[in-house]
Amino acid sequence: MSESEIIKKSANIQLRCINYINSVEHYNVLVYMPFRSEVRTNILREELLSNKKEVYIPKILRGNTLCFNKYIDGDDLVLNKFNIPESVQEDKLLPQNFDLIILPLIGVDRYGNRLGYGGGYYDRALQYINNLEKPKIIGLGYHFQIIKNIFGENHDVKFDLVFTEKDIISY
Repeated sequence: MSESEIIKKSANIQLRCINYINSVEHYNVLVYMPFRSEVRTNILREELLSNKKEVYIPKILRGNTLCFNKYIDGDDLVLNKFNIPESVQEDKLLPQNFDLIILPLIGVDRYGNRLGYGGGYYDRALQYINNLEKPKIIGLGYHFQIIKNIFGENHDVKFDLVFTEKDIISY
């Protein structure tokens, strides 16, 4: 896709997601920072912050693990080894303390299993979330990333909802 197509579809997807999140109770929200052609999250972050929500973004630590640092608009961000912006804030939140977790995807199967770039960063970081009290996990992707085949494995993050430019899919 061209950059203008990514921006246009991303805006549509983010607005669909905003309509949903404005209808549910939440305070602490994890939002990814986009990589390559992933759905952009700028509008979503701005909306959350304007509604006085706490926004956190992923940060890669040694050993290829993730932590989730507070995002403050206007703060300097640093680029990690993949050139993805990360927060320099020391304020972190554990995954089980999020109300909403918003993740990118390369693909999602018909059971909501997330396919990423294969590094397992999110799978490892979110593996200990208690299923009884887990935060709502939302995926942002393009319609063509919805896969009919089943490819999920036991350790894969499972989405509750996925937003595309055409659909809202519930799992």
